[in-house]
Amino acid sequence: MKKKLYDNYDYEEAYQKQIANLEEWELERLMKDGKVECLYRTTTTKSENIKSGTVLLEAQVYPSFKDKKDMPVTKKKRETRPSQKNLNDKNARRYLIRLANINFGKGDIWATFGWNDDCLPDSEERARKDIQNFIKRINRRRKKAGLENAKYIYILAMDGYKRPHFHILLSGDGVDRDELEELWGKCDRPNTRRIKPDDDFLITGLATYITQNPHGTKRWCPSKNLQKPPEPSRSYSKFRKAGVERMAKDFEELKAQMEKAYPGYKFLDAEVKYNGYNAAFYIYARMVKAGAKGARQRK
Repeated sequence: MKKKLYDNYDYEEAYQKQIANLEEWELERLMKDGKVECLYRTTTTKSENIKSGTVLLEAQVYPSFKDKKDMPVTKKKRETRPSQKNLNDKNARRYLIRLANINFGKGDIWATFGWNDDCLPDSEERARKDIQNFIKRINRRRKKAGLENAKYIYILAMDGYKRPHFHILLSGDGVDRDELEELWGKCDRPNTRRIKPDDDFLITGLATYITQNPHGTKRWCPSKNLQKPPEPSRSYSKFRKAGVERMAKDFEELKAQMEKAYPGYKFLDAEVKYNGYNAAFYIYARMVKAGAKGARQRK
């Protein structure tokens, strides 16, 4: 009978200390003194952009313990359902970033709209109603052009200190920027621009920015027609314990082993964290594989 393993904990809460802050001798002692038995489980998430075919891969390598008492005690379980109500939650932020990278790309629109004094909303509910009506006007325009409803993700920023406004990622076909600003019509200084994705990180930077809005309501609203991220794959055999320890000690080894484990992907970056209590490691790495269309465009 297969022995049960224990890894239903929030590994990012349990592993917060950056390995980069350790001296080499401290790292050697940490691994030498570590007596907790564990395997390493790998969760792999792939976000393939629907326009370019470029795939951004995230690999999370974390300990799975043989004895329940060795598993860290954390507030949450390993993976919680992404919430649209609280962007303070890291799972909600990551899920939003994946949605953005899958559904939006070159030529789509990134915009910020606000309200003039004479049409300021008196509540969050009124502000959201204005945004919903705006999207309805966009979709009517698209329908006349023979297009399907727009894809979008928006985040409302509304509190007592700053003028209310919202950020939106939006399908770029069917309505040009001048038309879009006219359809909103509630502010004199809208900010609209065409998206130019990074070759490697796609629109991760842009999506990260809008999730970190300090004055937002912390709630993001997606359209129903977005393509959802696929379920992650999980493996207990992709990286062995000794290999993970070598990767933790040597960044070049980490890069080499990641590219070996994921053929065809280019290593981008990674962070390694540790838990001094059980002398185990957590690795979060990002990689990319250019789609056929993206590869042709780069030549």
